[in-house]
Amino acid sequence: MHPILFNLGPLPIHTYGVLLALGVFLGLIALRINARRLGLDPEAAQNEALWLVLAGLAGARLAFVLLEPGPLLGNLGRFVFIWQGGLVFYGGLAVALPLVVWRGRAQGWGAAAWADLLAPSLALGQALGRVGCFFSGDSYGKPFDGPWAVVFSAPHSLAPTGIPLHPTQLYTAGALLLIFALLTWLLPRRRFAGQVVLTYGLLHGVARLVIEPFRADWRGAVVAAGMTPTGLFALGLAVVCLLGLVWGLRRSAARPA
Repeated sequence: MHPILFNLGPLPIHTYGVLLALGVFLGLIALRINARRLGLDPEAAQNEALWLVLAGLAGARLAFVLLEPGPLLGNLGRFVFIWQGGLVFYGGLAVALPLVVWRGRAQGWGAAAWADLLAPSLALGQALGRVGCFFSGDSYGKPFDGPWAVVFSAPHSLAPTGIPLHPTQLYTAGALLLIFALLTWLLPRRRFAGQVVLTYGLLHGVARLVIEPFRADWRGAVVAAGMTPTGLFALGLAVVCLLGLVWGLRRSAARPA
């Protein structure tokens, strides 16, 4: 599509980076709104979230490098060029999760309640990031001749050019927007702390498993049952979150009214 939005003198402004920044910005706005809904300090929540964003981006980039080190060999300075694409969500999650637990407890909010507050914003930010992937050609789909196929033609596109492909980035963005809407509705109605983030993990994992077979970009070598490491992580995330939801709902139902 349009990997470079415009040039600022000799400096190219990448569409992916702009949409990633927009996703962070809108996610923080949603976080502040939801913090007020729950009676928490929106300023403190935003400050904590900013550190999580940095940790998550570093982990997501590191996971990409571990899965596909080729582009950075001999040029490690490009590690920080996240605006050009190359982030693996589950790497960011693995790095940010311990920080969520630590800071949630340190603030007195509780780790599960803090994770619940973060979940809708995370889904919204991811959705904008996937739209950015669409413009850069990252996370591209397999060849497809259907009426909604997309053809990338920009010379700097990360996707193969001139071939009709599944718009897998938009599939994921649409799923994440639906997840964001559901989590926003669920947050003030949750029956136990952790229900929102577990719902996010379950739905995200399922969406990833549904969309994964349509993707053609490299996501690591096939590990088992035709699944890549990211696919297996999505499966594990969905199963763990489903078990957590069943346990939490049963426990909350057993409590005396």
